[in-house]
Amino acid sequence: MTDDLTPPIDQSDTDDFDLNPPPKWPKVVGIISIIWGTLGLTCTGCGIGSPAILGMMFGPMLNGAPLPPAWQLGTVDYIVTAIGGLMAVLLIIAGIQTILRKRLGWALHLVYGLVVVPVTIASALNGFAKQEGMAQWAQDNPDNPIAEGINRGGPDQMIGLVMGVLVILFFMLYPLFCIIWFGLVKNKHEHMTGGVEEVY
Repeated sequence: MTDDLTPPIDQSDTDDFDLNPPPKWPKVVGIISIIWGTLGLTCTGCGIGSPAILGMMFGPMLNGAPLPPAWQLGTVDYIVTAIGGLMAVLLIIAGIQTILRKRLGWALHLVYGLVVVPVTIASALNGFAKQEGMAQWAQDNPDNPIAEGINRGGPDQMIGLVMGVLVILFFMLYPLFCIIWFGLVKNKHEHMTGGVEEVY
């Protein structure tokens, strides 16, 4: 009977990364964050340019009347737009860091969610205040064709209000997800790496 000269397998030499592959969700969430951040940058640009576009399209209908409040950018609009643009860039960076399973991605997602939710609420309140201003503008300019449509009210105005609320809720979905997901569900770095200290 011959001795078995095959050396025993040292389990410590086995790659933990192969035995315990890290979870796939960071890549999925990271890609969504990059897409959402890019969408946010696009919406920021549209928000800045929309009053000028509306003024050019409907300016001849004003007949000398001042611009309606909804077509004007005030201090709150500039602040919200600036913060929104910064948060969109931050979210793109957070997405990249999360794909790489870096702790920074977790932190940036939380910052994004905690900042964007109150900013979105402030933007909504500002929008509702502008709608009230539009009603006053319509009363002050009753002969204006645009004012006539506002003064009529009816189902179109209610539909516009409902659509506005839905848009606000839509833009709050991902920030709320980030707060819940990174703050309550996957709130440890090992949740991103599967227990592996560094993933390259």
